[in-house]
Amino acid sequence: MNKEECFARFDYVKFWHSRTRELIANSETYSYSAFQESFRELRRESRRAEFLLVVALYQFEQEMEEQASYGSKELR
Repeated sequence: MNKEECFARFDYVKFWHSRTRELIANSETYSYSAFQESFRELRRESRRAEFLLVVALYQFEQEMEEQASYGSKELR
């Protein structure tokens, strides 16, 4: 996992959050049931994106830790 992949996952979360924000901003143009259905779908996608981000960050951290331990072994 590289930095660019982590940044892409952050952007993916931001995208779904911005879609949710747009839905809320335009809520008066929806019936309640249409709003509720759209909101649920957007939240589901947001949660999925957030989960993928957490996984990417965990993998990035693990790789950084491996590099640090490999580097310290080389110094011995």
